[in-house]
Amino acid sequence: MLKFKCRDVGFDCGFVAKGKTEEDILAQCGEHATKDHGMKPEDVTQELKDKIKSNIHKSLF
Repeated sequence: MLKFKCRDVGFDCGFVAKGKTEEDILAQCGEHATKDHGMKPEDVTQELKDKIKSNIHKSLF
């Protein structure tokens, strides 16, 4: 299981994404960014995607 915390990339946010693959996590983050942070798809830069990817960690639960 993989896990990502929105807080780890600088947002004051309690969102946590969990999934089996990096793609699962990125899809959840994209939906979250749009819904909860009001971001448009073009606001999610490659730099932010790279930052998210580098903060995806293995989780025991």
